Amino acid sequence: MMEKDIYLLASELKELLDHDERIITLNKIEEEMNNSDEVISLSYKKDCMVIKYSDCLKYADENSSICKKAHHDLYLAKEELDNHPLVRNYLDAYSKVRDLYFYINEILFGGLSLRMKEGHK
Repeated sequence: MMEKDIYLLASELKELLDHDERIITLNKIEEEMNNSDEVISLSYKKDCMVIKYSDCLKYADENSSICKKAHHDLYLAKEELDNHPLVRNYLDAYSKVRDLYFYINEILFGGLSLRMKEGHK
């Protein structure tokens, strides 16, 4: 009987989350972001800079001028991506959903995780 109650409660929680405005907003912005040629281009540019910097570290010291430049180029590419309006909106929406999930986790497992930590002393 207890298992059925847990499944019912989990199903109700999922239903509530499916209709939560924060999650709906996040999913909508994510779709817009994934369909934006501009965001895709900026993301690709950032990924290329990651590879360039990673490759640089394979053959040169991180304090060398070439690696410092590659690191700076990566920083600029990431900053440009992060400052795109769709990405900013996504990060803000993601933060709200993450807070919601942390809150739910605390309600469901907060006491459990504390008891588990105490049991492993």
